[in-house]
Amino acid sequence: MKARAASLLLCLALLSVCAPAQSTPEKAHGKTKQQKTAPAALRSECIADVGLCVSVPASWQRLGDVFGALGFVAAEPRPGDQAGWPQLTVAALPPLEGSDGQAASLDSMVDRMLAPDESFPAAEILQRRRLQLGGAEAELVRVRLPATGNASPGAIEQLALIDGGNGFVYSIALRCAPEDLARLEPIFQQAAASWRMEASGKTGGPTP
Repeated sequence: MKARAASLLLCLALLSVCAPAQSTPEKAHGKTKQQKTAPAALRSECIADVGLCVSVPASWQRLGDVFGALGFVAAEPRPGDQAGWPQLTVAALPPLEGSDGQAASLDSMVDRMLAPDESFPAAEILQRRRLQLGGAEAELVRVRLPATGNASPGAIEQLALIDGGNGFVYSIALRCAPEDLARLEPIFQQAAASWRMEASGKTGGPTP
């Protein structure tokens, strides 16, 4: 499970509307007028086998499924290699098992995901807090990733772990360059706040 935890932070790296462009004040009849920018259009993206859906910007491209079809990656298209695009990864993860044989808490899951090993150097924790998202307990963490694997030096990842209450922990993560964080953070917040369950493609619902 350590390998999966490491790949979650580097592959989820695993994400509201785009931050409105700064309005330009213009003078009109001696008064300053704020020019409003319309919010970006959204669309729903789902993990079909689980029924977990979130809202993402309509202009973002779905790159494919991850974690054995229990997740997907959507990214903001831009010139260059896809690996360098800002990425939003959504996944449904079986909870880790605690020392007592029961499902580990969200706090414990984050601790174990962030624990460094020979394949995953330590990430710098920038923010960590508990909150509720959609009526469910959640843990929010922001880290600066080490320069390894597909992660660019200093890349930022924001991760929300949500207790799905059905045997899964839902993960929503945004990975981007530090200079893109202020613009893309509202997208992460919107996606995390928009999570919802819709009809699953499998009869009887998800099975951890």
